[in-house]
Amino acid sequence: MFRPYAYAVLAATLLAAPAALAAPGVSSVKPADLPAGRYVLDKTHASVVGKIKHMGFSNYQFRFAKVDAEFTYDPKAPQDAKIKVTVDPASIDTGFDEFGLKFNKELAGDGWLEANKFPTATFVSTKVEPGAGQTGKVYGDFTLHGVTKPIVLDVTFNGVGSGFAPGSVKTGFSASTTIKRSEFGVSKYVPLVGDDVALSIEVEFDKK
Repeated sequence: MFRPYAYAVLAATLLAAPAALAAPGVSSVKPADLPAGRYVLDKTHASVVGKIKHMGFSNYQFRFAKVDAEFTYDPKAPQDAKIKVTVDPASIDTGFDEFGLKFNKELAGDGWLEANKFPTATFVSTKVEPGAGQTGKVYGDFTLHGVTKPIVLDVTFNGVGSGFAPGSVKTGFSASTTIKRSEFGVSKYVPLVGDDVALSIEVEFDKK
């Protein structure tokens, strides 16, 4: 019979808790509220997913399991933000690597990504162009299969807030772009297997 009273006390305690102990999650979706500093990737909440047409029958999807990234940011000069992303091509994961076919290994190997010769793919920003609200564009040099080309990422700022650790700062972004794989020397089976590769990126960062 004392439970309603106990719940009321608990609720009042939580409401009176200091901001540092607030529940984790997004507290603002304004880029100007992102504190200045260096941010590193939360690798447990990051994905780079590719999509490519397969013989016209489907938009076949795959992902890269090993990704790293960091960026520096100052809300007073968002255009000067610096971003670097590194992907391990050997970590390509099609979700189908059974019955001895070793499809992941094939796509990471000769005629495709050739990860043994080119063990990293990188993106290094050259310019940040803030847009309206939560959107913007990030220009940079993308290196894949030993070839470097300029690309543009369409970016959405998902918000900033607290992580689970008291006083921590976490933020997240969504980004997308499309590249032509033949421009990077990966032209096997074009056009039977599509030349355009759509990349979709979902990332969370922790402030250091």
